[in-house]
Amino acid sequence: METDIAAQYHGVKRVAISGNTSGDNTLVAAVTGKRIKVLGMVVVATGDVDFRLESGAGGTALTGIIEMAAAGNGFVLPMTFPGYHWVETAAGAALNMELSAGVQVSGALVYYLD
Repeated sequence: METDIAAQYHGVKRVAISGNTSGDNTLVAAVTGKRIKVLGMVVVATGDVDFRLESGAGGTALTGIIEMAAAGNGFVLPMTFPGYHWVETAAGAALNMELSAGVQVSGALVYYLD
């Protein structure tokens, strides 16, 4: 018999992170009535840039501003279980990456919809 956690893992999704536009960069498109819940991520920048996750483009901040001050700087949100996610969007909102400059930011994101 499957546990609730095991059942939720069947809906886990993965996506590559790639953006280089100052301002809004969509990581996961909005899904009507669903919240995007981040289980883990790794991000690396090619130069000096500030990074923030938002619920929707130009929307509510989900993280503070994370400074990546040189090429190769980045951060990791270690993997966690559904229900213990790091951040979540509002229902029906995209997961947005806001950048302070036109610097390439790359990585990987693990999330689920709820």
